[in-house]
Amino acid sequence: DMLYEAIYVEEPLRKGPKEELLAIEGIAHYVRDFGERPFDRGYIVEDEGGNPVGAVWYRVFSSNDKGYGFMCEDIPEVSIALKPEARGRGRGMELMEAIIEEARSDGFVALSLSVDPGNAALRLYEKFGFKKVGTSGTSLVMKLDLK
Repeated sequence: DMLYEAIYVEEPLRKGPKEELLAIEGIAHYVRDFGERPFDRGYIVEDEGGNPVGAVWYRVFSSNDKGYGFMCEDIPEVSIALKPEARGRGRGMELMEAIIEEARSDGFVALSLSVDPGNAALRLYEKFGFKKVGTSGTSLVMKLDLK
């Protein structure tokens, strides 16, 4: 569910059906068999009722199985998602702080991600120090140096 929320589509366009989008190989590999690879890491945030409303995770991809924000095999790629009702309440900050600390604990020197230039989350990434380093299709590739 969070992977579907992470897919950004500008209004008034609509995302396709969840099952179809999540079956696309370039999207599915962000969560397929999560936890089975070394350094699969993630956090979930819940609302007051214990329902998941957001998640952040990273995976290390190979040059044969690149993510949209792939830089190299030594830099994990971050994905983050919040359900609409959880946005603008500091949950994204909370999740990013947790995953950045996790990456530092794992000994990584950087994190990467991809973001559509029209996505409001771009401001969140910039607050944490992510810098634009390239493009992937219509998205920006950003990097955060951890050292």
